Amino acid sequence: MEASKLILASSSEVRKQILSKYKIPFKAVNHQFNENNAKRNNNIEPADLSQYLAEQKSLSVCDIYSDHIILGCDQVCAMGKKIYSKPKNKAKAIENLLELAGKTHELIGSYAFSKNGALLYSETIFSKMTMKHLTEKDIIEYVELDNPLKSCGSYMFEKNGYKLFSQITGSMEAINGLPFGYLQTKLQEYV
Repeated sequence: MEASKLILASSSEVRKQILSKYKIPFKAVNHQFNENNAKRNNNIEPADLSQYLAEQKSLSVCDIYSDHIILGCDQVCAMGKKIYSKPKNKAKAIENLLELAGKTHELIGSYAFSKNGALLYSETIFSKMTMKHLTEKDIIEYVELDNPLKSCGSYMFEKNGYKLFSQITGSMEAINGLPFGYLQTKLQEYV
């Protein structure tokens, strides 16, 4: 992979920070895929939704960046078949966290690489997250602290959200949205 030809089709600051640690030149751009219609489909499994969105985000900028490797990402928070989207307001964040408290859910991260309109490689990685038994007061205080309105699951693990959990299974990079060390090794097989 020519590092100078890597495009991250994401506006996520956390993903940009993770990728920056690898000292690989890249350009971060907003993807061009409208994900709202796909998210309205209640019949799709959470992992299938995550993978579809990652692939479409990657493919959405292929015409703009020909001969570049484009990485599209998506992360879904799910407990069973219920998907916890970005809450958009504090009341919804509190409601989501009250439902997740004391239970185990999954962070489902999907990552897709494409080049010139063709998918090269995609993978979905699951992290299991067991949240502590939290009181409503604990949750309200947390939401005031991190204001996690743009995070699926209504918590920002990379800030203070990690304090909400009693057990996790998965790498910190996967939980935070981009396990690039692992993905870079896998991508070498396809490029």
